[in-house]
Amino acid sequence: MPEHLLLEPPVITARPAAVHALACSPWAPLLAATGQRQVLLYHTDSLELAGILPFPEGDPVSLAFTPDGRYLIVGGGVPGKSGVTITFDITNGSRLLTAAKEFDSILAADIRPGFDIVATGGPSRLLKIWNTGTGELVKSIKKHTDWITALDLSSDGVLLASGDRNGGVFVWESESGNEFHSLRAHQAAISATAFRADSNILATASEDGTLRFWEMNGGSEVKKIDAHPGGVTAFAFARDGSSVSAGRDMKVKFWKPDFSHARDLVQNLPALPTAIALDFEGKQAFVGDALGNIQSFQTSDSKKLTEIKNNPSLIETRIQTIASTINNQEQKLTESEKDLAEKTAARDAARNTLSESENELKRLIEAHKTAQITASQTTSEEAGKLVNEASSKIQPAEQTIVQNRGNVEASEKLLTSSTTAYENIKTSINSLKLNQKRWSAATINTKALITRREAEETSLVADEDQNNYTQAAAAIAIQSDALNIKRSDRLELSEHLMRSTSPAITEELQATLAALDIRISIEQARLETLENDSLILRDKAEHTAPLTYRKNLESIALRNAYLKALE
Repeated sequence: MPEHLLLEPPVITARPAAVHALACSPWAPLLAATGQRQVLLYHTDSLELAGILPFPEGDPVSLAFTPDGRYLIVGGGVPGKSGVTITFDITNGSRLLTAAKEFDSILAADIRPGFDIVATGGPSRLLKIWNTGTGELVKSIKKHTDWITALDLSSDGVLLASGDRNGGVFVWESESGNEFHSLRAHQAAISATAFRADSNILATASEDGTLRFWEMNGGSEVKKIDAHPGGVTAFAFARDGSSVSAGRDMKVKFWKPDFSHARDLVQNLPALPTAIALDFEGKQAFVGDALGNIQSFQTSDSKKLTEIKNNPSLIETRIQTIASTINNQEQKLTESEKDLAEKTAARDAARNTLSESENELKRLIEAHKTAQITASQTTSEEAGKLVNEASSKIQPAEQTIVQNRGNVEASEKLLTSSTTAYENIKTSINSLKLNQKRWSAATINTKALITRREAEETSLVADEDQNNYTQAAAAIAIQSDALNIKRSDRLELSEHLMRSTSPAITEELQATLAALDIRISIEQARLETLENDSLILRDKAEHTAPLTYRKNLESIALRNAYLKALE
């Protein structure tokens, strides 16, 4: 799961963009969704934002988790201009690998579990396999007759499936790039190719409205489903073999592992579904649409759980919203405290009234007993009247007690209700304050991450400057040695000239000496240039080194402040 990732969106938009792709981690409650120049990571249980992966290269179009769930490959770019894939470590948000630089946006991409190759497809109609170590293009397969719109590597890394806009589906050996199966059945564009977790079954979804399932040993079709009239726009497997699909009929359907229809999760989506995913347990289905909405549904009973948009707010906006909500809840808490006090007083008054009526009943019973004793000791008519009078008062007193007990029970129910409401508001406020604390800390973390990136960039510049200075110093040493050799040669030549007695030899030595002086002058000028350049490089290195040190210290201080803010 992501830890301490960026939560400040690098791009803010007035309205969300269409959701191009969704992907769920196969082992963790994590959902990845495309946004504008960013990939958003959400906790699948709450759909709380867990992290943002900036994608400044353009708009992300395809997403794929590695089988272990730790890495996410993102493909995309700028249509008609550039394309690239970036592989992220989702635990810390670091960009581990950049591969497959293209001249058009990448529409489909996946990485083999061994991290040795990346497969891409797009408008070029070429299925390309890239070596991640060297960045070189290993294979360029020209087989598809239209844009490649879907691509998937099997979990074991052995097979690669690709589909195009003309309905063509091919399965390849990922190692050699040789064709393994040609699956010709669909009559329209392929919207998804997906291997089941065991790599034995390949599912293909098409705009012809069908889902087809193929076994990989012989390449035969094991099941065809007329899933969505008008076209299937998205499909995804869960780890247990269950699956989910969405189509132009505005429905989302859940399928059992045996490919039979389990239920419709929704029948009237507000916008065209463009992406779909199942969580790692197959309990939730996530649907993204053309308006940027992401909805989640419970697969067991089709219950809608939540809905978000794929353009998160600024942290500052979130904090302001939370502060306003806390203020409103605190006002409600004050009102609830007043109501609770009133209900408590009413309950206490009802209890006191009940206690008084019970005491009155006891007094009447005692008076009745006393009257009976008196009547038993005398035969006067007055004593009998007293007994009857005392007896007649008992029943109304008992009825009063029953009524008062009902009043106590009613007041206790009202008090319980008020207490529950009060505790709920308190819990809500505490939750909001924790959330406020988290987002306040996220503000510090944003600065810490930016400073760390600046420190890393400055460190690279400092290393380059130091390397350039070291090379310049080495060049000075070489040039100095070469100049000293020529000076030594001149000294030796001068000694020969002094000893020379032949005019011809003297003239030749003088000419050679003059030429050598010119060469020494040139070499001296070159040495001076190198020394001047070296001084500039030294000053640059001496400037960037302390800057790197300060940036690192600032980054560490901000990181510590962020962790402290989370406590």
